[in-house]
Amino acid sequence: MNRPVPTCEVQVGKVPAMKKILIILFVLFAGTKAIYADRRLPPRETDYFSENKISVAHVTPAKEKAKPVLEVFEIRDAQRLPRWRCELGNEVAPVEVYVSDDGEWVVTLDEWYKIGYGDHVLAFYSKKGKIKNYSLEELLNLPEPITKAEIEQMQRLLNDIRDLDDERLLRVRQVLSQWQAVYRLIPHSASSRRWELHSIEFFDTYAGKLYFCIWLHILDRWMAWNPANGKEVEVDEKMVENWNRRARLWALHQIETGTDYYYTPYEFLGKLKNPEDRPLVEKLLSDEDFGGYGQSSQAKVGEDGKRIYHLTRYRVYSAKRLLAEQMLAKWDGKPSDRRGLSHPPLYHLGKVEGVVTLPKTDDPNRATLWIYLVPGTVPKDRWHRQSSVQRLAVFFSDYSFRNYDLDHTQEFPFSITGVTPGEYWIKAVLDKTKPLSKRLDRIYLPQQGDYQSVDSPIITVKAGETVADITIDCTKRVNGGTD
Repeated sequence: MNRPVPTCEVQVGKVPAMKKILIILFVLFAGTKAIYADRRLPPRETDYFSENKISVAHVTPAKEKAKPVLEVFEIRDAQRLPRWRCELGNEVAPVEVYVSDDGEWVVTLDEWYKIGYGDHVLAFYSKKGKIKNYSLEELLNLPEPITKAEIEQMQRLLNDIRDLDDERLLRVRQVLSQWQAVYRLIPHSASSRRWELHSIEFFDTYAGKLYFCIWLHILDRWMAWNPANGKEVEVDEKMVENWNRRARLWALHQIETGTDYYYTPYEFLGKLKNPEDRPLVEKLLSDEDFGGYGQSSQAKVGEDGKRIYHLTRYRVYSAKRLLAEQMLAKWDGKPSDRRGLSHPPLYHLGKVEGVVTLPKTDDPNRATLWIYLVPGTVPKDRWHRQSSVQRLAVFFSDYSFRNYDLDHTQEFPFSITGVTPGEYWIKAVLDKTKPLSKRLDRIYLPQQGDYQSVDSPIITVKAGETVADITIDCTKRVNGGTD
């Protein structure tokens, strides 16, 4: 039932000095910015309700030298009756808070501004105050965190790495391999370790005892604690079966009500592989949101010394469609790459790649390019009557193109990933007239002064295949305009 903890873990406790030095070296070489500055908005006073809506935990973030405060209330006759209060161990505020139905116990997750770091990644509280707290290292049995002072110290000692003997060099390789495994296991950002991403948390009474439970997505296992003492408890198969049933009902409810929770409900259904749930995942293969995009480019240094980027491919995809591809691949025992949502192997959908030829203009930074995959049964003069689901929109004035040399976009390379198999032809429109079209637009009709394509071959998209080397001419000026 439960998967064993991956072999990348290390022993809890003090990391030997040499081992810690090597871990620091890896952080320096990998360019990671551990720990210190998140870009989230400042926290505010927030209410967190129990599942039965009778108890509420109110958190007041730290102010100046005052610690953050937790207050628990009971809701009775539409009034909030104070139960208990205490200081929190967080520096600023927790990110998530859970309160038991009876209001006796509160669990907090993470530290504001630095998710996954600090000593209060998981903490338990009662009317007597803090019961127990865990760092992520204690929670998941990871190497000890590296302090900023230690990183600065190692920066001064980097020149000595060439003096390491063979034995220590071997240890370098061992530690780097181990640390890379941990780093890949937990999603990282500049200041966060998203250990709880796609996980499910709740209080649950099982066999007469109250537990705080987490389905930890990164390990695909249930973990549970006794909230009265904050100690982890051993989870048996009966507990897993019970919590799987409860989490499945939660996932089905979230999908029915349209709540995404970062795709967590689908991830959990994919884990269970219940045949009754598969149609819900398959439905994502026709999701209408093609909002995901990415760019591949080549960098060069201009005459002024600034780095300029040359676009080699502009990609658009549907995140939910590709999530379904990944989940169904796992469901069917096929290879699936979890490292990049925009590049999974395709089994049910296809891909279209090509180049759109655009007119040379004096101001390439003020335009929007639309590329539509129009069903092959739709006549050329009626393409706008059906809002194409599978489409690409490029806003050249966006912040993401600030360092791009867009003169070369006379030949614009594009890719649309996650296309429903079938026959299509392509319509391209270059919006040059003000006001320019917006992201929320589903279709844009060209106006005088814009450009559009006229001809397009019929293409056949097959599941798991890529239709490549398509060329579309979008240099036809609309309504007799002049170049």
